[in-house]
Amino acid sequence: MSFLFKYSAVLRIYSAVLRIIKAREQEKKKMFKSQMHFMIQNIEKTALLSEHANLLTAEMKPETADQEMQDFEIQVDLAEREQ
Repeated sequence: MSFLFKYSAVLRIYSAVLRIIKAREQEKKKMFKSQMHFMIQNIEKTALLSEHANLLTAEMKPETADQEMQDFEIQVDLAEREQ
């Protein structure tokens, strides 16, 4: 009887450890996805700022450059929704 009790306790501990490992793996996946999303947003913002700077240095009127940027941002938003 003592052997069965010990075996049962070991199984419960083992299954608890497996649940902890699974939870940690899921947390790592969530963290990775969050970090990737943040990095992609930063890249998009950098691209938008770079495009805006290029338009302004091309001696385009600021109002026209702003309109071009709004159009570009709309295209980026549409591309994100399609994904």
